[in-house]
Amino acid sequence: MKKCLFASLFSHLFFTSLCAHATPSESISSFDNTYKEACVKIANDPWYFEHFRSLDAYTHIVETGGGKEFADYLWAHASKTIWNKFSIFEKLDHIGAPVKTSYPGIGMFSATTLRYIVIAQQMEHLFTLPDHPTVVEIGAGFGGQCYILSQLVSFSHYYIYDLPEVSLVIDKVLTALCVNNATCLPLDQNITEENIDLVISNYAFSECTRETQLDYFNRVIKKSLRGYMIYNQIASSVFGLDSLSPQEFVSLLKQSGKNPKIYQEPVQTYPGNLLIVWDTTTKTDSYETNNTNHNK
Repeated sequence: MKKCLFASLFSHLFFTSLCAHATPSESISSFDNTYKEACVKIANDPWYFEHFRSLDAYTHIVETGGGKEFADYLWAHASKTIWNKFSIFEKLDHIGAPVKTSYPGIGMFSATTLRYIVIAQQMEHLFTLPDHPTVVEIGAGFGGQCYILSQLVSFSHYYIYDLPEVSLVIDKVLTALCVNNATCLPLDQNITEENIDLVISNYAFSECTRETQLDYFNRVIKKSLRGYMIYNQIASSVFGLDSLSPQEFVSLLKQSGKNPKIYQEPVQTYPGNLLIVWDTTTKTDSYETNNTNHNK
């Protein structure tokens, strides 16, 4: 649930009424039957697949606003590598007919795709990944972040955890975009690798129930050498779910030797959103995410 627009009071009451029955692998989106039903249609009906990024039943969960803010960020901070890839990144917006805007010097993009590019830019600046890394994404929308990163990094494996209905859409999108080595896993399937080079979650982990978060923490995050998470606080404050506060999550990371750093979300998409990062492969005590002016 990524963005400046959030559910109505009706949705709030709907989710709140369900939170008492929460069990593992549950999150805000797992209670949204409209969204899940839309995902099944997208995966099976060519018309829905052609238009899904413009359909309210889908976009209230995944698509975002604020395109100008993302474009401004990229003008200030994008590396040469990022600038040279804009024509390739733009292919993501050939999928699903999203609303697009023209940004001078950048091109026609949806705000959501620009957000994925901003996040890729931040990770490029924050981390030095090995050749052919293993990456895990918790909650992947339609796979847009995976596509953008696939144009910058050659994965050994890119594992995705998401709801079964959502995974159908992700598989279809990534197949259409010819992304290699990306796999949607069942929610309860463990990853066999001893170490995970990078764990990503843009909003999704923070929108899970506490029980689900602790399950992901023990099975996935503990294995991670690096992590990038945008953490919102709406699961408890808006939807009434029992979930980890950012402070509790940071405390768990510290106990696991991750040395996390916590910042305001560099391009703020909702009040109170935080960026939590860690890198156990470096002794650097601080990270800079939005103060380096790269040459274009």
